[in-house]
Amino acid sequence: MRSPVTYATRALILLSLAAPRIARAQAAPDESVKPELRIDAIVAEKRTSLHAGGGLQIPVGYYARIGIIGAAGADVVSGGSEANGRLDVIGRFLFDPFRQNKWGLSAGAGVSLRVHQRDRVRPCLLTVIDLEGPRSTGGIAPAFQLGLGGGVRLGAAMRWASRRAR
Repeated sequence: MRSPVTYATRALILLSLAAPRIARAQAAPDESVKPELRIDAIVAEKRTSLHAGGGLQIPVGYYARIGIIGAAGADVVSGGSEANGRLDVIGRFLFDPFRQNKWGLSAGAGVSLRVHQRDRVRPCLLTVIDLEGPRSTGGIAPAFQLGLGGGVRLGAAMRWASRRAR
């Protein structure tokens, strides 16, 4: 009769041989980083900001994406305008990661570093809801965003998308 140690050793060997295959099966369907271009309006009590920018959407498994977005634009303050910019890092949870519906909803949160002319860098927390549309034949999907962070955020983006995943 074989000892329990022998069975445990064999099980560990089989598990170590199968682990890479299991890990590949759990990976995101399209693991490449995708770019995006966007325009945003941030409406706050004392100023309204209009930004144009770009960023990257980084897949983190099937259901999550990390977005890193840089944007620059102008503030409308008391009838004048001032230059400003921002850097956002947002984690989003996708409710339809496999494009089973034409439009897919996602929700997320993150942080934004905002820079205003003649002012210091100001961090603020973000919460967002995204609605991403169908992928075009060119591989671009429209996305619309509503959020809070430094004011009410309204945005539109063009995201490069894979055929089967958001």
